[in-house]
Amino acid sequence: IPRVFEHLFQAINEVEAESELHQSEGGDRIKFALKCSFLEIYKESITDLLEPSSTNLQVREVANRGVHVDNLKEVPVSNMVETLDLLRIGTEHRRMGETRMNRESSRSHSVFACVLESKSTSTTGVTSTRLSRLNLVDLAGSERQKTSGATGDRLKEASSINKSLSALGHVITSL
Repeated sequence: IPRVFEHLFQAINEVEAESELHQSEGGDRIKFALKCSFLEIYKESITDLLEPSSTNLQVREVANRGVHVDNLKEVPVSNMVETLDLLRIGTEHRRMGETRMNRESSRSHSVFACVLESKSTSTTGVTSTRLSRLNLVDLAGSERQKTSGATGDRLKEASSINKSLSALGHVITSL
């Protein structure tokens, strides 16, 4: 993950510097803005990992934006350190549990989403905007009750994890 953001910010800096050089020659001015969010899906419920008191968030489809999670905190970042800091903060809020297979096992799926906005302004003042989205997804692993030794709450979690992984498998198969 650090390499992804190292390359992303390097590319942003290069493009912005290049546009500054060519602006005096009549080239477009290009600026970027990056916002990140981090959510957890646990037992079919969505929690904002950057604002852990925000639970049971709702997902809906929004015209021109696609899938949107209401009230999900989006944090502007300007460098790799800020981005990795958000990832660390959110990871600290993930639901973890011990199983026979793993001492620390994530009990949920998570999505670290980044929206990159680029604005290109011509010398005539016309601005065009592009949005790009990067989703880094961590899926909880499939579990078998016999090998994991799950009982009680861990068994319910495992059942929910397996159900959602199965649904994802059906979606991927139908693509």
